[in-house]
Amino acid sequence: MKPFRKRFKKVTVNGHQFHCVIDEYFRNDSVSFRVYPHNTKTSFFEIYFSWEESCHFNLNLPDTCSTLINYAIENGWAYTQEKQQMCIRQGDYLRKLIEIPD
Repeated sequence: MKPFRKRFKKVTVNGHQFHCVIDEYFRNDSVSFRVYPHNTKTSFFEIYFSWEESCHFNLNLPDTCSTLINYAIENGWAYTQEKQQMCIRQGDYLRKLIEIPD
């Protein structure tokens, strides 16, 4: 069973540091994963997973975080610029697409 809390993690991807916020609070409709680049304050990437799907992988693993960050960068998130925001409201399809490890 998943713990219900908000966690923070720092991850380095391609030589750049990112700050990840994983919100697994039970009253929310879904689990959210938000990433801020270390060098900007207004840019972020956010993705939501259903509770059912999030039970199949661990968002707190550095490999999972870096895989999701790389996916966002490859799909147009310009994290080095200010006010670059990317949001995926229903990210359940990504587990199979980018092969998030269980």
